[in-house]
Amino acid sequence: MATRENELELEGSNAQDQYLLFLVGGILYGVEALKAQEIVEYSDVTKVPMMSSFVKGVTNIRGNIIPVIDLLDRFNLGKTEVGDKTSIVVVNNRQGEDMVSIGIIIDEVYEVDSISASNLKKAPEFGSKIKSKFILHMGKYEKEYIAILNTSTILNVDELSKLAR
Repeated sequence: MATRENELELEGSNAQDQYLLFLVGGILYGVEALKAQEIVEYSDVTKVPMMSSFVKGVTNIRGNIIPVIDLLDRFNLGKTEVGDKTSIVVVNNRQGEDMVSIGIIIDEVYEVDSISASNLKKAPEFGSKIKSKFILHMGKYEKEYIAILNTSTILNVDELSKLAR
């Protein structure tokens, strides 16, 4: 991906085999590309009081107020350090009958690429740095397995809305 602020374009193979790959905490992850609405350069986030630490606040993207989640913090692996390549991926997530857009902070975009269904395996119950409920599949990509994230679980609005304790 040459530009960081763009609509995702899915070319080539079946769009359902396409994954947005990105780095968080130096680890390569993926999400289903069809769930990623857009990628924007990181901008200031307005804090919202009394939210969990991984809910960084909200930001204005194209006139829409979008909640922003720090994935590294959500996984209990630390806090994301904002750098030159830090971006926000706006993910569409179905909550009941509504579609909700939520931003996730990533270190940098890697690329959009295909991972065929034959290269997807069930998420392990143990052995991962993050909770297995956050992993949809393990995808074989360039001879290594990467976690394909379960955005429905990670971005569950009911869980994200719980007040900090």
